[in-house]
Amino acid sequence: MNISCLVIIFVCIAASYLFFVFLIYRLPKSQQQKRIEGEVVFAFINANVNFRGFFETIILRNKVIHLVNNNEHFYISANDYKKLWTINPHKLSTMHCTYKLNLNTTPLLFGGYGLSTVENMTEIDKKPIIVK
Repeated sequence: MNISCLVIIFVCIAASYLFFVFLIYRLPKSQQQKRIEGEVVFAFINANVNFRGFFETIILRNKVIHLVNNNEHFYISANDYKKLWTINPHKLSTMHCTYKLNLNTTPLLFGGYGLSTVENMTEIDKKPIIVK
């Protein structure tokens, strides 16, 4: 076998893998949107490393968001994420305020939630939760 056949096989395997992963992480359980509300946890380092995280953050360039009252993390677009970081969380701590989010998302067939959108972001008078 020459090198061009190996390259073609590798490209086919990689494309098949990406297609399979895309189906798993985008196939909705139902068409119903779910609304989730919670206070933002500002995490400077995301220690949650898994295939979904790699796919969403590295390949699709989405960002991870954590909410206080949920054990799960949600993926949002980079534009929505930038809205949360307009003010440094440490400065928010001195101002004694944080954000409360309303997310729209869809439950996925294989568990978890699809790409979420920030429907509403309100500032509340509470010390922000900052995780390093």
